[in-house]
Amino acid sequence: VGVNNLIDLTDLSERSILHQLRVRYKQDKIYTNVGTILISINPYKVLPMYTRNIIQKYHEAKISDGELDPHIFSISRRAYTNLFDERQSQSIIISGESGAGKTEAVKIFMQYLADVAGSENGVERKILEANPVLEAFGNSKTVRN
Repeated sequence: VGVNNLIDLTDLSERSILHQLRVRYKQDKIYTNVGTILISINPYKVLPMYTRNIIQKYHEAKISDGELDPHIFSISRRAYTNLFDERQSQSIIISGESGAGKTEAVKIFMQYLADVAGSENGVERKILEANPVLEAFGNSKTVRN
C-alpha cells in the first residue's frame, strides 16, 4: 500500500523513497507526507479527490489525528486553522519543475479556502477571481522554458 508519511520508513534511502512514491502513485494516491511537508505527484489525469464532500471531510477532521490520507486539503486545513483560530500568519510554498502542477495546486488550495471561508460579502468569489493573476506568474519564463 505504501506509507502515508515517509518519516515512518525504517530505510530512508533514495531507492526506498522512490519505491513508496511509485506504489502510491499506481494507486492514484498522489500525495505523500514527509513530516509536515506534502509531496504531490502530477497524475496527468483528473482524479475524483477535490469534491465538496472531500473538502468537508478534511475541514472537519482533527489536524493531528492522522485519520485521513495525505492531501492538499490537509495542508489547507492546517493553514486555515492556524490563521483564524490561532491568529498566526501563514505561508504555503508550492515548488516544482515546469509542468509539475504548481498552478493546479494553487487552484485546489484556493478552492478549499473559498469553500470553507464562504461569506455574505463575496470573499469566496474574490479568492477565486485572483486565479488569473496567479496563472500569469505560473506561466512566466523560467530556466526550463
